[in-house]
Amino acid sequence: MYRRNKNKLLHEADKTSLTPGEREELDNWYAAFDVSGKDLEVFHGSEHEEKVRTRLLDRIIAQIPEPKQQPDLRTFFLKPGNWMKVAAVFAFFMSSIHLYNHIRKTNEQEIAHAAVLYISKAQIGKMLKIVLEDGSEIWLNSGSELKYPKHFNANKREIYLEGEAFFKIAHDKAKPFVVNTGNLKTTVLGTSFNIRAYAGLDRITVNVATGKVGIVASGKTLCLLDPDQQINFNIGTNTFEVTQANAKLAASWQNGKVRLDGVTFKELSLVVKNTWGLTLETKSDRLAMANFKTTFNTNNKIEEVMKTISKMTDAKYRIRDTIITLYE
Repeated sequence: MYRRNKNKLLHEADKTSLTPGEREELDNWYAAFDVSGKDLEVFHGSEHEEKVRTRLLDRIIAQIPEPKQQPDLRTFFLKPGNWMKVAAVFAFFMSSIHLYNHIRKTNEQEIAHAAVLYISKAQIGKMLKIVLEDGSEIWLNSGSELKYPKHFNANKREIYLEGEAFFKIAHDKAKPFVVNTGNLKTTVLGTSFNIRAYAGLDRITVNVATGKVGIVASGKTLCLLDPDQQINFNIGTNTFEVTQANAKLAASWQNGKVRLDGVTFKELSLVVKNTWGLTLETKSDRLAMANFKTTFNTNNKIEEVMKTISKMTDAKYRIRDTIITLYE
């Protein structure tokens, strides 16, 4: 007999409210303890047996703990004070769920904004101005691309540049501003500077107009630049040099000026491509190894520019469709 059922029968027997079937079940349980009852004559008679059985029953019932009373939910909810408690707990529970969902959604949105980068690109022959959420202003030179988040995270302001741009960064000493150009990082708190880092070129140049700029490559600090100082970083060798360079001249492209200060043929070709949308090429080793130093305006016709370059290098040029060939 299961213990739970046995306890119920014993309690009911104490109240003399057993049904005939329950009485028989209880008797069978008693009999299970007397394995030799058929061989031993213990009782003097049926009356004596009944008295012994009754005493045994009373003794067993006295040792069984009373079952705990289950709460009556109807009585509990009918009390006015309890309704207020339930309402308070429910309100707290619902507000907690609302707060949790709000925090979760806010965190998800922040993560999403930090993970998604917006891309802005200046078209051929055009400049583009971008204003970031912190008020920082960035001018992209033609053919340049900037990647940036809609919202900066709590620790730093980080963007990615390919090409050339002039930066006027809003000051925030708690959140450094970092410009990534390949494995070179330019870090500031609030200043203005120019970066030239076109894909395909052998070097990256950073020129400071105001404030101080820190330069880091592969986790190592290279230098701290002051106004009118410039770093020329060689991408292939990871070497660099710091020179004095006029910041106004370095950023003169914002005024439509194109300064070629001893640039290579590869860099000259890039300028022609970004400004006029044409491809400059040569098969001459001498011209491919030459350096070019001149200044012209972006509103100059390409024929005027090529005449100047050909005189400078004692070479000839030919324009066919979108291809310019410089030859000897």
